[in-house]
Amino acid sequence: EDGCAIVERQYRYPLDEVITEIPAGKLDRKEEDFLEAGKRELREETGYTADNWIDLGVYIPAPAYSDETINMYLATELHAGERELDDDEFINVQRIPLSELVEMVMSGEIADGKTQIAVLKAARVLLK
Repeated sequence: EDGCAIVERQYRYPLDEVITEIPAGKLDRKEEDFLEAGKRELREETGYTADNWIDLGVYIPAPAYSDETINMYLATELHAGERELDDDEFINVQRIPLSELVEMVMSGEIADGKTQIAVLKAARVLLK
């Protein structure tokens, strides 16, 4: 509503650095609904819940060697609450204007593929 997006800054061991990402996570079980998993991950990692969810489609990050797919959603009409982090999760939640995130993607400051795609798709939906 204020033009900001919720992002996370967290250390990623394989890269040995802190990166900026959208809230994301894995299914708790194979049968879990993708949208329900997205709602759970948003709440657990950021404390936010949302009244409105827009399907942004599927992202396939590495089809040459993996069958992983990422279902992306845009959450709007947000409400702040308490986070439910795992013991080994250390996440810094930030609010950044969506237009600034687009610039960060385009300048290469945000290199995470799922975050790049989600930010650009969200901007296309919201910044018409």
